[in-house]
Amino acid sequence: MKVIIVGAGIGGLSTALLLKKKGFEVTVLEKLDKPGGRARGFSIDGFSFDMGPSWYLMPEIFDKFYHEVGEEPPEIVEVDPLFSLYVDHKSEDFTKEHPGFEKYLEDTEFMYSLALSKFLFKEMRITDFLDRDIITNLRRFPIFSSLDSFNKKYFPNNDFIQKALGFSAVFLGGSPFNTPAVYAMVNYAIYGKGVYYPKGGFSGLVSKLVNACERAGVEFKFNYNVDKVVIENKKVTSVRSGNRVETGDIFVFNMDYHYADTLLPVDIRQDWSRRKLAPSAILAYLGVEGEIYASHHSVFVRGDWKLHFDSIDDGVPPDPNNMSYYVSYRKATDKSLKGDDLVFLIPVAPNLESFDYKIYVNKVIEDFKAKTKSKFEIKFERIYSPNDFEFDYNAYKGTAFGLSHTLAQTGPFRLPMKNKWLDNLFYVGQYTQPGIGVPMVTISSLILSQRIINSTIR
Repeated sequence: MKVIIVGAGIGGLSTALLLKKKGFEVTVLEKLDKPGGRARGFSIDGFSFDMGPSWYLMPEIFDKFYHEVGEEPPEIVEVDPLFSLYVDHKSEDFTKEHPGFEKYLEDTEFMYSLALSKFLFKEMRITDFLDRDIITNLRRFPIFSSLDSFNKKYFPNNDFIQKALGFSAVFLGGSPFNTPAVYAMVNYAIYGKGVYYPKGGFSGLVSKLVNACERAGVEFKFNYNVDKVVIENKKVTSVRSGNRVETGDIFVFNMDYHYADTLLPVDIRQDWSRRKLAPSAILAYLGVEGEIYASHHSVFVRGDWKLHFDSIDDGVPPDPNNMSYYVSYRKATDKSLKGDDLVFLIPVAPNLESFDYKIYVNKVIEDFKAKTKSKFEIKFERIYSPNDFEFDYNAYKGTAFGLSHTLAQTGPFRLPMKNKWLDNLFYVGQYTQPGIGVPMVTISSLILSQRIINSTIR
């Protein structure tokens, strides 16, 4: 039985390997000229960059995945400090099991453990919210309050710590003010379990997956932008890119969910009118020479961070004086890197009209230098905008992360993994359950591959 997977991001690669190991014939089609999607990397002028995610969290998820496919998990090192936080003129390095977090970690560990054991590894239904363990522990598994209000209960008079525990909402495509409190479990993943770095970075993780796929016999076709889906008798029979045609028995879309929808008949598309998109981002990849005094991960909050989150909700560019950003400096952990690479990320609203991104990049570089006392010259610079997300990934309105994790888009309220009108069309990745982030997308592939396997057993 032949499976066609469209999109070679983490979700597509993981699903390809899982299904190939179970005996399916698997072909992966990718729009770009290399695999990895948002997790791919690039090298230039002696500098190398991970283009996307750089926080390796929840290592037990990856251990489970690699056990399933009979491969060794990636070699990882623990990042210390976990990250540094700068709020105006105050800064602090945060460590695993940070002092003063004992009660907070005890309660978030409960959420984390309950989610792992009962909910994350299955496609949830609405009735799962009526589970006895949730009903009897609503105070410890809060669904209806926000992450911000949850954090304030533990640190009511400490705005700095509230921000240290609130920025994780950005990982979930939202803000601490609209992300459900139950996602405080992500903070347990950070402060309780630790932050790690895979050997070779995330582009190395992609290479490991691709190599395993190729050894198993997965076929890859690059520069293959699917622009048509052919349907007969409630089944997809082929996908096309110009004059190229690929037929199969089962189709898995790891491409942007909304873009995939535009290739289907109008009467069987999802209703996108009430969907809340996650932010987009301005990314700046800098190759530098000089002195850098920074942690692997640094978060900078400038001015009123709620105003920045409000700008994303309102669909307007952020105010440069009330704008937060993140910086990755991999060489703080990975001394084998030849050059010093810095990646700046500024969250912005999706669907923004083009504006002068360079002004924002210059502002954060200047701020970073001043607050870290770093002194360097920029030898290489590449700015990656919301337009690039749309062009490279067909991302709906240039979103960087897909759907935000609001309550109305959590668990069973996220987009389905199985197309309810077409018998052989499935979806994997950040739009589906359990959601955004490399660990969650990896879980998505585990859930989906088992569902496909079960559906073919007679």
